[in-house]
Amino acid sequence: MLNKKKRLTAGACLAVLSLSLLSACGDVSDTPSTTGKTQNSNSPAAKQGPTAISFMLPYFSTEPPKADNPVFKKLEELTNTKMNITWVPNAAYKDKLSVSLASNDLPQVTVIANLDGGNYAPSILNGVRSGAFWEIGPMLKDYPNLSKLNKDVLENVSHDGKLYALYRPRVIARGGIIFRKDWLDALGLQEPKTIDELYNVLKAFTLNDPDKNGKNDTYGLISRKGIADLDMLSGFFGAGNGWELREGKLVPNFTTKEYLDALKFYRRLFQEKLMNPDFAVSEGNQSKALFENGKGGAIISTAIDDVVGNDREIKKLNPKGAADIVSRIQGPKGERILASSGYNGIFMFPKKSIKTEEELRGILAFFDKMFQPHIANLLNWGIEGKHYHLENGKAVSSEAEQKLKVDDLLPVPQLSIVMNTDAPLEGVSTPLEQKLKNMFKENVSIAVPNPAASLISSTLSEKSGELDKIRNDAKVKYILGEIDDNGWNAEIDKWRKSGGDQGIQEINTEYEKRKK
Repeated sequence: MLNKKKRLTAGACLAVLSLSLLSACGDVSDTPSTTGKTQNSNSPAAKQGPTAISFMLPYFSTEPPKADNPVFKKLEELTNTKMNITWVPNAAYKDKLSVSLASNDLPQVTVIANLDGGNYAPSILNGVRSGAFWEIGPMLKDYPNLSKLNKDVLENVSHDGKLYALYRPRVIARGGIIFRKDWLDALGLQEPKTIDELYNVLKAFTLNDPDKNGKNDTYGLISRKGIADLDMLSGFFGAGNGWELREGKLVPNFTTKEYLDALKFYRRLFQEKLMNPDFAVSEGNQSKALFENGKGGAIISTAIDDVVGNDREIKKLNPKGAADIVSRIQGPKGERILASSGYNGIFMFPKKSIKTEEELRGILAFFDKMFQPHIANLLNWGIEGKHYHLENGKAVSSEAEQKLKVDDLLPVPQLSIVMNTDAPLEGVSTPLEQKLKNMFKENVSIAVPNPAASLISSTLSEKSGELDKIRNDAKVKYILGEIDDNGWNAEIDKWRKSGGDQGIQEINTEYEKRKK
């Protein structure tokens, strides 16, 4: 995003969230119309039999999705499409993608994941610049729904100022703090509204026996390997979102005083034993278990929609337990939340496997049809009578239906470009779910975008492993007290000399080009 004041509208983030898909919810501002324009006239599917489309998608479950998945079968029926999906375990997806790209053997629709911050793999960037992928930007105007996709997010996924991809949507303002509400109530505390109040709550969660078991066995904060929560916290202190504009130049957020202030806050928590001491090696599932099993009172999260699942798991162990969320923390620059990029991976279209523009337009028509009300409902809720039923005009899932829903809809976000706001069918919401929806809507006004989200530095891409290690190791060392302010600054200098300064220059060169 490039130096724009008018970013994201509140209406863009209204999230009508189903229980099973909260972790995969996304965001599309200027939500595409679903008023009945069903198919682009240029689509081959309008004239002949099912359009065959090949995909390569990652999966996160133990086993790959079933070939006879009823939701996908219904999607094929409603879109007049035959989908040929190659499912790849997420852990192996990056390697599979590299091999397929090198051998020029990519399917027609290929997911490229984990592209936030402009750190595109050099192979993908080279492929774009050598003409290996279709540019789709000029075509979107011909589709009733794709033409209304969020322009800011499309800009975020662009390459060299041109659009080669559709995006899988993600909620924009989804950061905040997940905490144990029952602990807060037991200690007679209020939700924190300032950084100082946050510190006091974390201290009380550690020292004041919030679970009333008579033992000193809890931590205020639960963090994890990679400490992504530190970046969200740094936003409370006034740091930028990955990059920020200062005196006309883009600078990395971790080189600023505000980021160092957030680091000092974390170091204080560590030194006072107010957070889990194994944070540097704790995997995501381990930190999640610590929180849900009553060992920690709060998580600073980039995805507060996790709270619904957290609350459910907490109640299994303690029926009186409860999770809750807070997102607006007053800091030196007011209330701020670091915005997501608005996407979670992109779909790209190789020319090797899509020979003609007519073929490509047929594939784009398939994605356009996802916004039709009945198809958007399918992708959000599943099949009526199997995954949900209606009560007073709203979708409700019984325990049996919910189990089928979780199983059958789990792979849908890997394929879909619609989000829950695109499904006109509403569901019954709990008070916690309703609070979450309201936060997603209201917090757009304080969401801080990354001004370099679509800018590319070949140096930062090529040296990302080395540079990320320098930065991440330095963060851990500082929190552990192994280095002081001078040591931190020395590590920043090391990062700069190892390619960081060259990367900063390349990012700013791209930034200046885009402004013209």
